[in-house]
Amino acid sequence: MADRTAPSCQLRLEWVYGYRGHQCRNNLYYTAGKEVVYFVAGVGVVYNTREHSQKFFLGHNDDIIRFSVIRVVVEF
Repeated sequence: MADRTAPSCQLRLEWVYGYRGHQCRNNLYYTAGKEVVYFVAGVGVVYNTREHSQKFFLGHNDDIIRFSVIRVVVEF
């Protein structure tokens, strides 16, 4: 019988592709620092247009359906 234990490895999110525009509105913002803030499924994304890099907020266990920008600075 094959070993059914979980493998000893971890996954790491490298890049988020796509954008959730269906059933959502006002869900993509530009910051003063030329970053784009949006969400896809349960992941908040901050895309840095100058460095072509992303930062992620992974604290949700379900789809994000709305958010608001209160300050221009995005902090995690």
